[in-house]
Amino acid sequence: MSRATLPNRKPIKEHERDLKKEVDKKHEEEPFEFTRKDILAMIIAGYQIIMPVVLIGLLLMTLFTYFYLNFYLK
Repeated sequence: MSRATLPNRKPIKEHERDLKKEVDKKHEEEPFEFTRKDILAMIIAGYQIIMPVVLIGLLLMTLFTYFYLNFYLK
């Protein structure tokens, strides 16, 4: 716990400011560009997040429709 409260440590805001300057300097020297491989990886990652949600929703709607048609309409 004493490491977090030492008086000679940099404040978090100052550390963030220094890191931001380093990153900005690096990007000025060599700007970052997305390659086709990066874009494809982002699309695949999006599907990995969205598809389970869509499939669960589809399953719930199918079960709701089945129970509604077979039990409530009889």
